[in-house]
Amino acid sequence: MERCPQCRARLKGRVICGRCEADLSSLLAIEATADIMARRAVQDLLAGHVVAAARQAAVARDLRATPFHCALAGFIEKIANRE
Repeated sequence: MERCPQCRARLKGRVICGRCEADLSSLLAIEATADIMARRAVQDLLAGHVVAAARQAAVARDLRATPFHCALAGFIEKIANRE
C-alpha cells in the first residue's frame, strides 16, 4: 500500500498515516496474507496440486483483488476446469 485509503497521503512504509493518523496495520496484514496465499498457489500449481492452488489463488484474489491476483486466480481456474 503506497497511500492511505482514508486521506490518500503517501505512507512511506509507515503503519500509521502521518496525516490522518489512521492505523493501517490490519489492512497491511491483509495485503501480506494475500501475497502469501498467491505464493502458495504458485507453489501448489508447480507441485501439481491444482485444486489446492485454485483455492489458494481464490483466497488471495478475495483478500486483495489486484490485477495480478485476479489473473492468477483466473489462470489456475482455467487449468482446474480442464482436469
